[in-house]
Amino acid sequence: MAGSTTVSSPAPFDARWSAYIIDGLVIFVPTYPVVLWWVVQRDIVWWPLILWNVAPILYFTIFWSRFGRGQTMGMRLRRIRVVREDGRDVGLGRALVRAVVLYFGSGLGIVPLSVLLDRDGIGLHDRLARTRVIKLAKWGDPN
Repeated sequence: MAGSTTVSSPAPFDARWSAYIIDGLVIFVPTYPVVLWWVVQRDIVWWPLILWNVAPILYFTIFWSRFGRGQTMGMRLRRIRVVREDGRDVGLGRALVRAVVLYFGSGLGIVPLSVLLDRDGIGLHDRLARTRVIKLAKWGDPN
């Protein structure tokens, strides 16, 4: 069946965390100079702050959805993927829910703790979006 995968073993925390750090750098490198310019200019312009907050949500939503085949750049390097509970591709709505909960929950420390403390390693953002992060069997295998 196209667009689906067998839900295999969950991705380990270290793979998830390192993928998140890699993705943070992918987002940070292009957006930080814009925000730094804004701070130096001291203008009352809000678009750099909006960019700083919206960019991660858009990045994760697009890559976790069918458009990104369930993998951000960091996840591709770590060979992990986001899928629905039934193993199918994640739609834009679920990807957006997952991204928003991750964004705000990470800032408060709730999401990393929920992944670490859950006996199955399923974080709050995965529970609310009804998704799972799985490890892939082969290098470069999108399923």
